[in-house]
Amino acid sequence: MQPLQSGDPRQLGVYALQSRLGSGAMGTVYLGISPGGRPVAVKMARAELADDPDFRERFRREVEMARSVGGFWTAAVVDADPDAERPWLATEYVAGPSLHQAVSEHGALPESAVRRLAAGLTEALAAIHAAGLIHRDLKPSNVLLGGDGPRVIDFGISQALECAKLTATGTFLGTPGFLSPEQIAGDAVGPASDVFALGAVLVYAATGHGPFGDGQTSALMYRAMHAEPQIDGVPDALRQRIAACLRRDPALRPSPAALLSELGGAEIPPATAPGWLPPPVQTLVEKYATQLRDHAGPAGAIPSSALVVASEVPGTGAGPTGAGPTGAGPTRTRPYTQLFQPGNAVQPQPPAAAPAYNGAATGGVRFGSSRGTALAWGGASAFLSLIAADIARDSSDAQKPVVALVAFIAFVMLLVTAARLLYIAARPQLSLEVSTEGLTVAKGRDRWQLPWYAVARTRVVQQGSRPWLAVWLAPGWMPPRALGGSAIRTYHGGIRLFPVAHERRRRRREREVRELRAALAWHGPQAFDRSP
Repeated sequence: MQPLQSGDPRQLGVYALQSRLGSGAMGTVYLGISPGGRPVAVKMARAELADDPDFRERFRREVEMARSVGGFWTAAVVDADPDAERPWLATEYVAGPSLHQAVSEHGALPESAVRRLAAGLTEALAAIHAAGLIHRDLKPSNVLLGGDGPRVIDFGISQALECAKLTATGTFLGTPGFLSPEQIAGDAVGPASDVFALGAVLVYAATGHGPFGDGQTSALMYRAMHAEPQIDGVPDALRQRIAACLRRDPALRPSPAALLSELGGAEIPPATAPGWLPPPVQTLVEKYATQLRDHAGPAGAIPSSALVVASEVPGTGAGPTGAGPTGAGPTRTRPYTQLFQPGNAVQPQPPAAAPAYNGAATGGVRFGSSRGTALAWGGASAFLSLIAADIARDSSDAQKPVVALVAFIAFVMLLVTAARLLYIAARPQLSLEVSTEGLTVAKGRDRWQLPWYAVARTRVVQQGSRPWLAVWLAPGWMPPRALGGSAIRTYHGGIRLFPVAHERRRRRREREVRELRAALAWHGPQAFDRSP
């Protein structure tokens, strides 16, 4: 991070700029802080791009598409203004080095880290392509290494930049050594071009050099078009898959979905597993987190809790609202410890400019499970199961095997439904509050408060016919292991936080889903993923 220069803006949109992060094809990248204290990376277009009306229009379209990217290993687009004097784009800030920096300073990654990297990048490309986008410039400097996994950046502006460069200079966007043969030849570019770049990036991560070596631009392009990629140092378990990505014919390269089916599974450590990076690179990640605190600008610009992880702290019950010792009151608020100083307990506080948490004052919306509804439907299902059992027994005695079989199946289904609903009615009730301050989940006497600056993304997802609120936390945050005696389960790099009206009928469930989505869009729009 570098201090702001005299000609740099101090504010873009609602984001207060704190320092320079670097520069790229689009322009200068700044560290910005949202009004709620959330760090973001703000990219401001160069003056010559701002003067290009075609760039602005393409930029507008690509940003809208990028907002719909629902992947879990991408730096989410949270805001943009294509109509500003200098168009800008704000994305999730990832506290970590680029893959290029990590490998340049500490050498190739071990096989376990390359496997995790491969799975994360492949899943990111699948999400980008599903939104109708093509990255076009996937390279080591566009991959950031966070403590919880990799993130792909700069996927929302590639086509606008490429068209602007073609018009202005007759050249194309991309990085020699990671460009696909069809990009070099000026042919049509599609998802397979990103797969080629993925293979080149993984070779770089595993060996410390690209598949076509080093040298001048013309030499690198010639080798990509005519020479075989050098993948001798790639681990045996990954070599065949990476070689498939680097085939010259795009039609012969695997799709991201096919790669995921081969790369996923038990051999990839879960996103919540600590230490996926080798110790020197993990130290570099911690250095970035320290720099974030040191370059935050005025005191309080970034709350210390922007870099914390939820966990149990023996002997203390201090939490986000300053609750007393565990068990001292009607609720227990989960404590937190600082991620990079695990021995020191801290009390995360809301941003200095934010009001104290008060659901009523901030217009919070509350959702909860209904014990009465679950008990009523559970009892009805149990009663109907008994009727089905009687029909099955009578039909069996009357030698009506088909009727008996149907009644027996109905009996089993109703009995399972009754057991599930009665279990829901018997356990402590779960509630969720969505407000301008964040999310609060309560179950029994346990309560977990999650401010918006700790939330990277929220999304209502379907698992079978059951909707859930899934949440992806900002770098440095981890959920408690359990809430009210129930384990918090992971979901594609995030967590399943709240079951939406599972005990209610379909129409009521759909209505509550709509209400929850509206509440998330209203109170936490920058984190809300609108993907269905």
